[in-house]
Amino acid sequence: MATKSKSKAVQLAVAKAKGKDVSPKWDGHESWSTDQFMRQFRLSMDHYRLDYSGKDLKPKVINWMQQNGYTKEQIKAFKDTKDSRSNLTMGAIAANLLKGMPAVRTDFNDGRDSTVWLREQIAKVVTEGKDDEVAEDIIVEDKPAVYVPSIQERLRDSAYAMTEELEDALESFGQDPETFDPKAFKVLNLLRGKQAKAAHARVIKEYYQRQYDEYLELAEGECEQLKEAYSHLSKPQIKKITQFYSEIISACDMLAQEAKVNRKPRAKKPTDKAKLVAKVKYSKQDDKLKLVSINPVDIIGAKELWVFNVKTRKLGKYVASEYSDLSVKGTSIVNFDENKSVAKTLRKPEEQLKEFKSAGKVALRKFLDDIKAVDIKLNGRLNEETILLRVQ
Repeated sequence: MATKSKSKAVQLAVAKAKGKDVSPKWDGHESWSTDQFMRQFRLSMDHYRLDYSGKDLKPKVINWMQQNGYTKEQIKAFKDTKDSRSNLTMGAIAANLLKGMPAVRTDFNDGRDSTVWLREQIAKVVTEGKDDEVAEDIIVEDKPAVYVPSIQERLRDSAYAMTEELEDALESFGQDPETFDPKAFKVLNLLRGKQAKAAHARVIKEYYQRQYDEYLELAEGECEQLKEAYSHLSKPQIKKITQFYSEIISACDMLAQEAKVNRKPRAKKPTDKAKLVAKVKYSKQDDKLKLVSINPVDIIGAKELWVFNVKTRKLGKYVASEYSDLSVKGTSIVNFDENKSVAKTLRKPEEQLKEFKSAGKVALRKFLDDIKAVDIKLNGRLNEETILLRVQ
């Protein structure tokens, strides 16, 4: 059942952003029901899991040791182990015990003593880390500092702030489950009105998913503990609150999906022209005909390319296909019109190429047409005898 503790979680998110201590409190745990205690324990473990690492919480373990009869030598032995040996669960349990969580409760963990487990873990760390290099002394006492929330913390706090109306709805269910109407709340419209993005939706979904899963498990009717915990609710009431949680989860999924659909495609990074032409084979120059090739990079994006094969005496022109530009793939020209891209054999290459070099754009349009020779279709392949004459 939704309780005021969840509404408090939203309020704590705002307080945390202001630099206040928002670590879980255990005041009044003596009067809590099993369900309340278990919920607080889960929330507290989530708090430390999301915001801290095992290294961050190692000082909490040391503080607990100082308050629970450990000698200075024992504490130093634990301090001198690698920080990575102190795991997150150890630190979270120690932090909760320091905040007032009872070490033993008959309806929790089969009545086992949490301090016994923690002592065993400490002993294990000391034994396994006895040969670790001595690290710098850990500062146990917190020093006053300006709190700077991380990006993840800001996102989480922002997402929690968007759930105030949802929390109010859950609180109203707790006060009067009989009159609660899940259809009265348009969760998707509410979150859209809050300008919730996909990242917010993921946080909100994670926040409510566990409770939703619990209600689904309750509906299956196989867990006796859940039946007992929710025995105060009728089946219609359970159905209504489950439906409300389902609306929250569905709304979050839809916001995330909308973001994927509306996301602008990533702009394709332009390919490095030098890499495209790295394998091109061509003749850089021909001293006899006094020809020098252009840089093959200039072929990329051109509409026309003139080539001359010094061995076969063929002068050719590649023409780009409609709506395309010439490019290079491996050692070949691509994106050319196979019908318009032709070559002809020159009978007097020295004279004809001299005329070619002096021709302007207009003269080049009919240059091949004026050569009396048979058209030969070009195949795109270049080789070491090919001079790259000109592009336009």
